[in-house]
Amino acid sequence: MVAIFKRYFMALVFLSVVVVLMLLGTMGVMSFGDQMLKATGVETQAMQPRGEDLNK
Repeated sequence: MVAIFKRYFMALVFLSVVVVLMLLGTMGVMSFGDQMLKATGVETQAMQPRGEDLNK
C-alpha cells in the first residue's frame, strides 16, 4: 500500500495543484467580469425569456 502511495503521490499533488489553480482562475475571471459590468453603469436585471409560455 505504501509503495502505491509513493508511486502516485506526485501525480496526486500535481492534480490537486491544477484543480486549485483552475478554481482560482475561474473565481478571478468571474470577479473581473462583475467589476467590468459594474463599471459600465448598466443596470443588471434578471434574464427573462421572451418566447411563448410552454407550461400552460
